[in-house]
Amino acid sequence: MDAADRQLILKLLADSRAELVSAAAGVSEEQSRIRPAPDSWSILDCVEHVAIVENFLYNSLTTGLTAAPSLADRSREEMFLRRAADRATKFSAPERARPTGRFPSLAAAVEKFQDNRARTVEYVERCDKDLRSYSVPHPVLGPISGQEFLIVLVLHAARHAAQIREVRRALSIPS
Repeated sequence: MDAADRQLILKLLADSRAELVSAAAGVSEEQSRIRPAPDSWSILDCVEHVAIVENFLYNSLTTGLTAAPSLADRSREEMFLRRAADRATKFSAPERARPTGRFPSLAAAVEKFQDNRARTVEYVERCDKDLRSYSVPHPVLGPISGQEFLIVLVLHAARHAAQIREVRRALSIPS
């Protein structure tokens, strides 16, 4: 990973971390468990999902890299940067990534996310691989470059921070 890529990814990691933590801030434990509709996720559900997916994607990235031709065309990376956090397109989470009440509280889920995010930051700070020369299978998107995979991992928290803000608006929980 070159210095420019590292700087961009570290900024995105910090920004998306701050977005998620801020979106969940000031929510009571009771409020965190309320679903605005029967088929919707609560704020705690969203944070649980992000915490477990961050861990899963980190493990996939660090153990699932397969050598692949370098992708000289970076237009797909730009598309991932623009669209990964966009909530206009909905995805169904794979069964293993759906919330199941793994955490006893919103605070515990946020703490687990923060721990997982710190590990991701450490990986990026040390990464000496050209992630564009590798492929990683994504559970929803299929095989993508390591760099694209990292962008999706990083912006996943921002995507769900937006979802948390939607839930807050639906439940009239002030930001």
